[in-house]
Amino acid sequence: MSSTYPVQALVLGKVPYGEKAMIVKLWTRPYGIQSYMVHSIRSGKSGMRPALLLPMTSLEALVTHRNKGQLEKMPEVRVAHLWTRLSSDPMGQALCLFSAELLLKTLRDGDSTSAFFDDVMEMLERWDQPGQSLAMATVELLTLVAHHLGFAAEPETYKEGAVYDFKEGQFTAQALHHDAFLSAECSAAWMAWFKDVTHTPAKPLRQALVDGLLMGLRWQHSSMGQIYSLDILRGL
Repeated sequence: MSSTYPVQALVLGKVPYGEKAMIVKLWTRPYGIQSYMVHSIRSGKSGMRPALLLPMTSLEALVTHRNKGQLEKMPEVRVAHLWTRLSSDPMGQALCLFSAELLLKTLRDGDSTSAFFDDVMEMLERWDQPGQSLAMATVELLTLVAHHLGFAAEPETYKEGAVYDFKEGQFTAQALHHDAFLSAECSAAWMAWFKDVTHTPAKPLRQALVDGLLMGLRWQHSSMGQIYSLDILRGL
């Protein structure tokens, strides 16, 4: 008989399996990315409600963990933290969709830690607060992912006019012979935000900064591919 373990988790994705079942991708705090078979998806009182499987829903679940490359089971689950703004505001919904897609395409076995999970949860809780500016939310997420995946910037090494070299993982004033870097303008805006999180660059510069940080992630994760939900965010 399989043992079950209580976990905190965030929903990253789901794939239909048959008429009512789903294969659900969760980012679990202790085990990282895991896939679970859920056999009953219903809108009524019995079975798992579809609302539990929306992107970045915070769950508490009992799960199996055999670590044998098999689909695990999730016999019990409930919402751990009920988002309000993130579940009802179009920008919040788009951010959750983008966050789930980005994490699903970048996290691999061994990439996740409890500290990483906790930092994302803290970020989501802030985003959910009424009146919290979300203008730099995408940049904040990409910066956090970069930090935990190993190519975090060191603000104290930044000097005016420098560019951030993703290949070397550092700021440099030298001419580069490749295109894997943040421009001087984007680097300056990024570091200004590090010093003061209320600093919000103009929208075109924010978009350029997001594109640059995504390029840096692709340099580390060549199989990441396109993040399709970014177009939804930019349309809002």
